Amino acid sequence: MGADTSATHIIFFITSVVIALSVTGAIFLNIQSLTSAANAGSKTLSEQLKTDITIINDPENIPYSGNYYTFYVKNTGKEDLLTDYITILINGVVVSDANLDKTIIGGGVMWRTGDVLMINATVTLASGSHNIRVITGNGIEDSFNFRK
Repeated sequence: MGADTSATHIIFFITSVVIALSVTGAIFLNIQSLTSAANAGSKTLSEQLKTDITIINDPENIPYSGNYYTFYVKNTGKEDLLTDYITILINGVVVSDANLDKTIIGGGVMWRTGDVLMINATVTLASGSHNIRVITGNGIEDSFNFRK
């Protein structure tokens, strides 16, 4: 009887160790997933806190060439930005990239702190008050009311 009891105890012990290791592995994977999500969220928040832009046009005198309106936006934050991910809304309507020409004054590919981005927007506007919103790739925005 002693050997039977010992064998049963060994089987139960091994089974409990296998179950404990399985539970530990599952918990570890969940914790790793949560840690990765927290790291990604904190990186995004850090970028947002360092990003700021300001539309610097004169609201009474928006340059118009007959085909497009020109807006000037300054990177007043501490984060360098890509102009590819800039979204423009005029009067709440998204202006497609085909109707935009975005140029960093002074050249360059990155929109660095202190640089001014010149945006030529090909849109048709009636006389009166209008609004432009410029939104960066990480969601920071500035809006500006102007008159045509």
